[in-house]
Amino acid sequence: MDLQAFLDPVKLQDTPRLFTAIAEWLAVFVYFNIYKRRRHDKVYVFQCIGTLFMQVLYQFIAGLLPLEFWIPSMIGAVGLMYFSLYYVLDIKPKDCGVITTHAFVLAEFAASLYIQLYVWCVYFSNVDDFTESVVVMCIVYTITFIAYHNFEKGNFSPNRNLNIKTKELTSVIVTGIGAFIMSNLSFVTQKTPFSASENMLYVRTLVDFGGMLMLMTEMGRRNEMAAKNENDAINQLFQKQYEQYKLAVDNSEALRKEMHDMKHYVMALKEEDNPARRAEVLEDMEQAIAIQESFMNTGNKVLDVILTTKSLQCEKKNITLNAMIDGDLLSGIHVKDICSLFGNVLDNAIEATQQVEDKDKRLITLSVRSRNQFIIIECENYSDSDNVKLRKSEKRRIFKNDNLPRTTKKDNVKHGFGLKSIGQVAEKYGGAMNVSYEDGWFKVKVLLSNKK
Repeated sequence: MDLQAFLDPVKLQDTPRLFTAIAEWLAVFVYFNIYKRRRHDKVYVFQCIGTLFMQVLYQFIAGLLPLEFWIPSMIGAVGLMYFSLYYVLDIKPKDCGVITTHAFVLAEFAASLYIQLYVWCVYFSNVDDFTESVVVMCIVYTITFIAYHNFEKGNFSPNRNLNIKTKELTSVIVTGIGAFIMSNLSFVTQKTPFSASENMLYVRTLVDFGGMLMLMTEMGRRNEMAAKNENDAINQLFQKQYEQYKLAVDNSEALRKEMHDMKHYVMALKEEDNPARRAEVLEDMEQAIAIQESFMNTGNKVLDVILTTKSLQCEKKNITLNAMIDGDLLSGIHVKDICSLFGNVLDNAIEATQQVEDKDKRLITLSVRSRNQFIIIECENYSDSDNVKLRKSEKRRIFKNDNLPRTTKKDNVKHGFGLKSIGQVAEKYGGAMNVSYEDGWFKVKVLLSNKK
């Protein structure tokens, strides 16, 4: 075989279209298994088969076109990968753009590594055999895509959106285009410093590998910053709940003193002859009595203050709060953790319940009890189904830890930290958190270890 003819750039560009399609499909398949999917497993199998068929069919058609159509056909291949990812994954358009770029550069690297190693094999065997080509392709693709999956899965959370911004998307696309241009420049023109046949494959593989590493590193740094910002936000939420608790303590003390001075109201009523003034004093007394009736007595002073404050909020919003709590069980829990746990649980419940139009259904129930070696904390609130942004298939599903229901707020990056902070408290005390929605009731269940 004429090895120099085999190393011709045009011939090398004509990598078997079937192998190119397989590389692109495997790159998409990697992200099917890294990121969150839109549908169930049975549908997913047909989706995988369908995307493979489309990739093979597209590359077959593209292979029939003249070389002048090579760049447009590559753009079409990227578009097909984008469509496949967007259709299968529960993903936002900008997030899909980033993942598509990652997948395309990965496919380019796998294909270039395959052809480089196959040319190396041909160089020593001096035989251009299709069977040998398939064997090399299978080995290279298997190692490449498995290794990439294991490294890349740490960069993508399977249960939440990336929330990519336009600037970030632009940066990723520019990196991907740059890697593609540099690695394939010789296929457009041979009048470049990288077009010598003995260097072309080497340069192409290195450039694709470098582009892939850049994208992975960039995503890793982004995740580190996102994790830091999230931890900062959760810590601020912890502090906010604690500051609210301290403020509530001060207010409670003031109210107790006011109740202690109730006798002065009675004396003022006896001596007041002005009916308008008497009515004003009576109104003040009624408010003081109502506040006093809101004071909780669970056996835990910290929780008493929190529940009293939240009870007053519920009263103003026509929400019925029923609490059945053994506060003594919480004696081993730190003050700040109690504030964060119950403050966030009740804040979320109040926020959801106040949106219920039927005031008779504005109900929240909170219980704290023990069972075996665990403290069980349950909070249920009625919520209109429109206010709980879950798909129909998720209505009866239980969410654990990071697999949380989506926030109803527009800014889903900054919100949703309340449930995460609750989960952190649960893990700190050797427990876990479950979140579920069924028959109009949203339930948060927290287990804490009761070992003293």
